[in-house]
Amino acid sequence: MRLSVDRKKLAAATLVCGAALAISPAADAFSENWYSRSAPLKATGDGQAAAYGTVYTKNGYVKNHTYYKDLAPGGNGVYTQTDYQYLVKKPSDGTVGWSLTFHQDQSARTTSSSWQDQYDSDDYTSRSQEGSVRVWYKVCEDQSMSPDACSRNPYIRVNGL
Repeated sequence: MRLSVDRKKLAAATLVCGAALAISPAADAFSENWYSRSAPLKATGDGQAAAYGTVYTKNGYVKNHTYYKDLAPGGNGVYTQTDYQYLVKKPSDGTVGWSLTFHQDQSARTTSSSWQDQYDSDDYTSRSQEGSVRVWYKVCEDQSMSPDACSRNPYIRVNGL
């Protein structure tokens, strides 16, 4: 059996597929998980907060989708915090370095033992001059008479924005 291929149709289909790939932003392909439901990031000390999530890019935004909960329900409220730090060209001398200011989002407080959803995002198209962002994340428990008990504060670096 011999297959017949219409070369004009094949060329047109290849062109359409190539054009679709060319206009899809490469940055929207990034996604990285941090911690997990079974092994979440936890606040240090007597902190009773836990969280895990995913950093990803979509439609010109870098996003952090977190799940968080109170490990000792009914006590102090727990929350997540996301900080976005961009690689920028410094106006003073033209060198490239990490911005000294952060764009920050905090979740609502919860005292629930059920996982809560939180979506944080930042528009990188207006901030990322050099194509990279660090997404810092942590989970904390409110403390009334002392600094909040927070987890370590790791980050995920997203390149190619």
